[in-house]
Amino acid sequence: MTANGRHVAMLGRAGLLGAATGLRSTVALAALVVRRNDGLPAALGHPAFQAAAAIACAGELVADKLPTTPSRLSPRGLASRLIAASLAAAVLARGEARSPVPAVVIASAAALAAAKIGHDTRRELDRRFPDPVVALTEDGLAIGLAALGS
Repeated sequence: MTANGRHVAMLGRAGLLGAATGLRSTVALAALVVRRNDGLPAALGHPAFQAAAAIACAGELVADKLPTTPSRLSPRGLASRLIAASLAAAVLARGEARSPVPAVVIASAAALAAAKIGHDTRRELDRRFPDPVVALTEDGLAIGLAALGS
């Protein structure tokens, strides 16, 4: 693969990480930490951080099912997704020795789009299926996107 092809592939992975973050805000960063991405600061490669990332991600997956959890489309929900998507894209770009700007833009746009699409789709599917089934399916999609992107 050419250098240009690798760059395009990295941008595609940034989009996947952003989409995962739009669905579940911690999943992309957790995937990068668990997989020890080369773009992470060295300290985050420690096994304790891998465990912490997995626990934080699991905590979000549980908290998402609670009725008191605010909408992902709230200002706080969108801001946290934009920040997490940007960080994940910057880590990915750093690991590829690329400028983070294009990756951050793509990941942020994907996070916003996935947050809106995920919200609307979940609301529609909740009318036909039990919420836990829809939520767990969305969890699986987020984890799958993060795994592909990381």
